[in-house]
Order: sequence, then C-alpha cells, then structure tokens
Amino acid sequence: MTNTVHPFNTDTDVISEGNKAHSTLLNHTKPQPIAIEGSGLYFMLEDGRKILDAISGGAAVNCLGNGNKELTEVFVNQINKMAFSYHQSLGNEAAEGLANYLVEKSDEDFKSAVFLNSGSEAVEAAIKLAREYWVKMGQPQRTQIISRFPSYHGTTLGALGVGNIPSRRDVSEPLLAKNVYHVTSPQYKRQSYVNKTEEEYSLRLSHELEEKILEIGSENIIGFIAEPVVGAALGVMPPPKGYFPLIKKLLNKYGLLLIFDEVMSGSGRSGGDGLFAYKNKQISEDLDLVKPDILTMAKGLGSGYVCISSVLSNEKITNKIRESGGWKNSHTYQNHPVNCAVARKVLEIFERDNLITSVNERGEQLISELKEATRDIETIFDVRGRGLFVGVELIGSSTLTPRLAARVKDKAFENGLLIMAISGTIDGVEGESVILAPAYTVTKEQISEIVRLLAKSIKEVIIELDCKADQQI
Repeated sequence: MTNTVHPFNTDTDVISEGNKAHSTLLNHTKPQPIAIEGSGLYFMLEDGRKILDAISGGAAVNCLGNGNKELTEVFVNQINKMAFSYHQSLGNEAAEGLANYLVEKSDEDFKSAVFLNSGSEAVEAAIKLAREYWVKMGQPQRTQIISRFPSYHGTTLGALGVGNIPSRRDVSEPLLAKNVYHVTSPQYKRQSYVNKTEEEYSLRLSHELEEKILEIGSENIIGFIAEPVVGAALGVMPPPKGYFPLIKKLLNKYGLLLIFDEVMSGSGRSGGDGLFAYKNKQISEDLDLVKPDILTMAKGLGSGYVCISSVLSNEKITNKIRESGGWKNSHTYQNHPVNCAVARKVLEIFERDNLITSVNERGEQLISELKEATRDIETIFDVRGRGLFVGVELIGSSTLTPRLAARVKDKAFENGLLIMAISGTIDGVEGESVILAPAYTVTKEQISEIVRLLAKSIKEVIIELDCKADQQI
C-alpha cells in the first residue's frame, strides 16, 4: 500500500474562527471556511475576511470570476424560456448552438459534440465512445487503453482507472478495470539524463510508448489518453519540446486513437490562439499533425456558473457512430439547455473581450514575476506553466506532517490568498506543488499581488519550519 495522503490536503485547510467542529457535508473531516459572497476575484468570508482568488474558485474553474451579470441574465432567460428537455425526446437550440460553435472554433477538426455535467463524466464518456467506435469498426478485440503515470482524469471508476495517482484510487482499486497500461508522464527537469535536450527526452518517452504498444499488441489497443498540459497530477506540467508530434506519429503508425483530456487545461486556460490547448504551438508544435480524435472539456467551459462538460469527436468517429445507429451513452441532464446557453455566453465573452490575449499577457507576467520574486528561495524547484495555468514546485518530503504544499496553502489563506495545494506530484507520493489559475479577467495589479502574497507565504512557512528544527536540536 502506498502513502495515502490525500493530494488535495483537505484535512489541513484553514478553519475560520467560530466554525462548528464538524460539517454536515461529507467531503471534509473539518469544515471549510465559509464564503458568503463572491465578486470578481474576491471572496468574502463569514468572519469578514476578504480573500483574493488565485485559482478560479478552487480548481481552475471560475474563469470569468464571480458576479458576471451577463451570465446571470442568460441563465434566468433560458430558465424562463425552457428549463429542461430530455435529450432522448427533444433537442434544444441551446445545445445545438453550443455544439456548432465549438465545431466551428475547432476549424472543424471535430464534427460533433455532446454535453454532460462534469469532467469525470466527460472522460468516462470519451472512453466509452472510443471503445464503441472500434466495436462498430468490426474490431471488438480492442479493449486496452494506454495512459500515463502519474495522471489524473477524474473520479468515476472509469476515469480513476485510466488515471493513476495512488492516493486517489487506492480505496477503489479492486473495482477498477485491469485493461489500462501506464507509461511515463513527462517531467523533463526531473527525469532527463544529463546533457540531454527536451527533444531527446521526448524521443526516449516515445520509444517507451512504442515498446508498450508492441507488448500489448496494437490490434488490441483502443488508444492513448493524455492531458496536453498535465494539471493536478504533476502540479501543472507542459510537455517537453517535440513530445506530442512524436506521440501522434506513433499512434498514426499503429492506427490508435488519441484522446486529449482538456478538462483543466482547455477552454482558453493554457493560452495560445484560442479555446483549445491542442492548438497552442507551445504545447503541440505541429498543429497540422497533433489533432486528437476525441477531446474532453469542462471547468472553464461554464466558468462555474453551470455544471457542464463536453466530449467532441472528429469526422471518422462521428460518421461511424451515426451510420451504426447512434451512440450508446445517455445521461438525464445530457445537453441541458440552461447549461448550454450559459456556456455559449461564456465562450462569446471570451471572444468579444479578447480574453485569450489577456490570458497570454497576464500568464507571462505571472511566471516572470514569480521567478523574480522567488529566485532566492532554495525550496522552490521550478516555476512553469502555459497561459494562466501555472505551477510552483517545492522541495519537501512526504514525511513532513502536514505536507509542505498544504502548509503553504494554509499560510497563503491566512495572508488572504486562495491557491491549490497538491502533494505527490513527482510519483504519486513524493512531490509538493501549488497551482495558480486566476480568472482570465485578472488585472496586472492583481497578478503582482498574487505573486507578493505567495512569495511571502512560502518564506514564512520556511522560517517556521527552520525555527521548529532549531528547537529540536
């Protein structure tokens, strides 16, 4: 059994003064601080404190911030017009409009879309779609999937199965599918051999994948699933240079599907030229080559105002599913008209207000100022990211209780800053990282304040640990 520390460090969250000892909600052993109001990038707590949100509500979701009245208006108008229609009985114009919009923005790399309620549901549905495609192609023996380690793709049983973070799947391990294989998830700075370039490291990982394909037998494999920018599993990790072009060439060589999980890194979060991370030249240099067969979206798609995710499929998969009688996947709230109407407005605001440009500019500012503010902190191993999706990796041992990332998160909260803390970001056990993913509407001044508060918090945690160490000598 591996170390089972929860990677979200929920048991070490700061508790606001006066909170009851236990919450009626099941998720946490201690009650969370209670937010009573949100406006833009700030939360007001029940104890009167004001918190600057550097993680879009907690998990890179609320990309337009709280209090957007345009989204509120669309929400209410759609409910008044038509609150619900079951997709098996009736279509609705909101879902059709959102699907058309996403297909158009993909430059028709995709030909169809479906809308679900969470990232986990989307990944689960993507796996089922890929399997059904091969069955309808007359190749039912294709039952195996290749993923990466460490990786995280969601919390349903199917999504947990393709992901692999020991602390998130240990309890459910006996229930998970045994047809998933894992290859190395890229960590160039930690794993590369001495004097080897990123391109050489990528080539080594492509050789590992090819060996795994040959071991399993390409005729038995459904495909390969990966995040374009790894989120929670590695504490925000962009791919090394040349990685995805090499991977896609291999998949094409052996006739395997590529599933991109853009639940966290997509919807404009990673910057580049648009909504999709796979279209970012800093992620997949050969844009003509690296096109996924299936793609999942969530989080920023609805900006937290609604619960929505999406699965998009390319022409060959769409055509095969349609000509074979339709997709065997159905959820009660699939293609929900209110969710789809709000998500469409979210995407329209991205485009109208040129927020992708803001993501790129503020993301560059965030990384640059972070590197400058923390360059003398030896505990920091790396600062990296794409767009407004940034990770700060710390050097800390899994034997420390509470873990280092959790201490930094708690200290940051004391100082008025909300961030995400993840432990196990090297191998599922070792590794300490904090993630920053502010709303796309973040200002220059707020970026600088986020940097100031985070650097201050890290330094204060280090001083506290050094004092405790001195006291024990």
